[in-house]
Amino acid sequence: MPRVSRAWAERAVTKALGGGKLRGLDVALAIEFEQLCLVINRAGLVLITNHSRSEAEASALVHALEWMTRNAHIAVAVLFERLPEGKSVYDRIIYGAQCITFAESAPSSESARDSTASAWLAPVQGMPHPLSATEQKLAKAIALDAELAPLFGYNLFVETVRGSRPKVDLLWSAGRLVIELDGYPDHGNRLAFMYDRHRDYELALSGFTVLRLANDEIAQDIGKAVEKIRDMVRHCRGRIG
Repeated sequence: MPRVSRAWAERAVTKALGGGKLRGLDVALAIEFEQLCLVINRAGLVLITNHSRSEAEASALVHALEWMTRNAHIAVAVLFERLPEGKSVYDRIIYGAQCITFAESAPSSESARDSTASAWLAPVQGMPHPLSATEQKLAKAIALDAELAPLFGYNLFVETVRGSRPKVDLLWSAGRLVIELDGYPDHGNRLAFMYDRHRDYELALSGFTVLRLANDEIAQDIGKAVEKIRDMVRHCRGRIG
């Protein structure tokens, strides 16, 4: 099976045949999760969950869903009876929400349709995050730049030689250039610090150049940020040209 580790599979099958759970195989959790997902369905999985949790549990859920999409071929949909109002921990994934109505009920009035409607969330790939002021600001600046505008897609997944599938903020595929936008609240703790460097290692090993820009830098001097991106684009063109 493509991308499935023979060594992991042999150990996992041996443990399963002995009636054990497929944990404790002395491999990283991300690798274990990815291998299990590939074995279940090589074409990818869709995970559907609901949001009926406390605020603390919701925060953990959002981080878990993002972790899963980064480490396996898995898409995630979250069901809501109604979308959260105001600032919510779900703001990280709530863009692209769509309302759906269950087929078994055919409400005749507008109020009845509202009462039976649910919403599911899907990540937007290729476009800047609509709830990220930093991405929106940078995207507008790049769109006005004749050299850079045709190059970049936003919030795209990258396949690495390690089998991981990180989602990056900006990607120039032909130049193998990744731009990451870092805000302190999401990247200022020990776990995020470690994960960012591991991600950069996997991307570098896969032939990608990574440029990290702080959100504050984009907010304070967008021109300087664009020029840094231009410098990296020209550097990558020299490398591949």
